[in-house]
Amino acid sequence: MASRTQHAKRNIITSVVNKLVIMLTNFVMRTVLIYYLGNVYLGLDSLFTSILQILALSELGISSAMVYSMYKPLAENDTATVCALLKLYRTVYRWIAGVMTALGLAIMPFLHIIVKKDLPDGLSLYLLFLINLGNTVLSYLMFSYRSSLFTAGQRYSTNNNIYSIFKVGTTVLQIAAIAVFHNHQYLAYYLYSLALPVTTILKNLALYVLSNKMYPQFRCEGSVPKAEIENIKKRVAGMFLHKVSFVFRNSLDSIVISAFLGLEILGQYNSYYFIINAISGIMILVSNSVTASVGNSIVVENKEKNYADFNKIQLLYMWLTSWLTVGFAGCLQQFIKLWLGEKMMFGDGIMVIFCIYFFSTHFSRVCHIYRDAAGLWWQDRYRPIVETFVNLSLNILLVRFIGVSGVMLSTIFCIVFIEGTWGTRILFKHYFTGEKQSKYMLKLLWTWIITAVAGAICYFICKTIKLDGIPAFIAYGIIATVTANIVYAAGSSILPEFKPAVNFALKLAGIKKAKKKTIYNGLKQFANLFKISFAVIGVVIFEERVHSVKIDFIRIKIALNDMAQAVNNPVFGVGNISETVPAVVKIPFFVMSLMVPVFIILKKYHRLSHISVVKENA
Repeated sequence: MASRTQHAKRNIITSVVNKLVIMLTNFVMRTVLIYYLGNVYLGLDSLFTSILQILALSELGISSAMVYSMYKPLAENDTATVCALLKLYRTVYRWIAGVMTALGLAIMPFLHIIVKKDLPDGLSLYLLFLINLGNTVLSYLMFSYRSSLFTAGQRYSTNNNIYSIFKVGTTVLQIAAIAVFHNHQYLAYYLYSLALPVTTILKNLALYVLSNKMYPQFRCEGSVPKAEIENIKKRVAGMFLHKVSFVFRNSLDSIVISAFLGLEILGQYNSYYFIINAISGIMILVSNSVTASVGNSIVVENKEKNYADFNKIQLLYMWLTSWLTVGFAGCLQQFIKLWLGEKMMFGDGIMVIFCIYFFSTHFSRVCHIYRDAAGLWWQDRYRPIVETFVNLSLNILLVRFIGVSGVMLSTIFCIVFIEGTWGTRILFKHYFTGEKQSKYMLKLLWTWIITAVAGAICYFICKTIKLDGIPAFIAYGIIATVTANIVYAAGSSILPEFKPAVNFALKLAGIKKAKKKTIYNGLKQFANLFKISFAVIGVVIFEERVHSVKIDFIRIKIALNDMAQAVNNPVFGVGNISETVPAVVKIPFFVMSLMVPVFIILKKYHRLSHISVVKENA
């Protein structure tokens, strides 16, 4: 039997590959839609997606709760319990299809309020909505409940493959419809929409056949004990409220922009959001791929082992998040310019907000994974209500004054200050009870600082390079990659989980033990050199900025020079560094120099924490 690490590795690889396929098909589809039909059609398509996501709340979070209930019986080969849960799952999904249909028909008379302007001629808003509603309802009426077998059985890769194959098929049909009938735009868009329910039917049939082949022993039969049903209801209630905040966070933004700013602005916003969301999709797939393994580990391992794994996954996940955020800071505007032209570009200010939005949606994602795997939805039931109310109120308030920026800033505020603090508290209060939340929050703050520094360096360097077109995009990507990884490796090397996390990543990559130590030592030495270098540069620049203050910087520079020479790096001890550094790079390095005390505080904090643990054990 495959280990949890092997399952996670396989799921991550297939998730990323399949998501890349989906990203490419979505990218091509949106490009065809914009160039053949126009930006307004793109905005209309995004609006339908957002409305249907809200209607899908009637699913109540059943899927996550049912998957959680299946972890233990699948691990123990309890076929009878799995069959009973599967039957319950099917029954509930059929009720959901009915509720969703009723809700969809109920809101139809109010669609004209959301789409006040920009609706293309020849289109029936209500007919198009019915087609999209039917597509969503069909998946619940058919066999989507059987996908839980793959997810709970740590075979999430199978779900990904099925979805990707039929996503490609859907895209081919939609492109063909638009390409053939683009001279009759309304007809092309109708056919584009009808391709969705057709492929949904085929996808569900394929899911049914494959699940029966891989899990022939699991049929919809038997009954779930009342005690277990009560537990499921409790999890569902908590999960529903959690899902409310997630769906409203992503869907209300589009609805508010459409209602207050129009479909054209919504199309422009969604061009940026599509790129952010596509990369986020890969991140979420990576995290979902390890959720089943985390759930299995929570069942069979102790909390100390799980907390050590939690810290390793957190560091690696935030490394990837930081890298991508810095990449957006350097490349996002250039990509939009290459793809859609300058007319579809927002200013750099909104671009930066998009970068912050992306980072904020992921900085507590690992905590979210462990909350889900531990089934803490009921304990977390009040937070989503508060977050949704605050987000909607701030959306409506700020969009009137600062437009798109206001909508995004309200969402960022709720993610950081409500989910990031309150949600973390739930995990540490109810599962990691012996650990300190403050220590974890300090690490999150440190990650924000590292990413902000790397993003500022990348942005200013890219602005000084006078390139355009594809060469600019490639150059900016290289700069972002180098900057993000150097800064993050240097910043995170002070954390105690750095070495275990690196070793875990190398294990996933299939690198042998003999090479692991060499790679780790290289990263550590490189991080030390980098910290010394930016400290030296920062001190020199700082001395220039505050030369009127009577502080003995000579001693500081001598000490740093000695440190540099001690690691065989005499370059930093020679000459006037400030003259060799470009002016535009001095500002971020100056900021980095101010981070040196934070390094010292963090190191001291971890050392004292380690001492206290040793004393407790003694």
